[in-house]
Amino acid sequence: MDGDEGGNSEMAIQATCSWGMGMCYEGEINGYRIHAQVMDEPSAQGIAEGRIVQFYVSKTGLFGLRDCELSYNRGWDSPPPTGAIRSVVEEAIRQIDGKCVGRDEERRRYEASWRG
Repeated sequence: MDGDEGGNSEMAIQATCSWGMGMCYEGEINGYRIHAQVMDEPSAQGIAEGRIVQFYVSKTGLFGLRDCELSYNRGWDSPPPTGAIRSVVEEAIRQIDGKCVGRDEERRRYEASWRG
């Protein structure tokens, strides 16, 4: 993506391999390691109904559920992020999928997914 709009110099997320229905992306933003599985086409199961269907953020670089600060696997596994990690997530999604993520809409989707 272009430039350094957010003022962060540590933004290097890139495609690492293909996985049949899309690509895997990895990188680091502000000390957080990012791993994402991204479909070729948008999906209702993606973050903000976009292409990212799996998304993990970790301080340690390990991506098991116990190691992650947050995870998304066709739905948020915990409430959508707030605070400092929110800007990391927003920047990663912007870089990978070109989308702006509406926090309120993602919270509604999270709450709806746990009711059923």
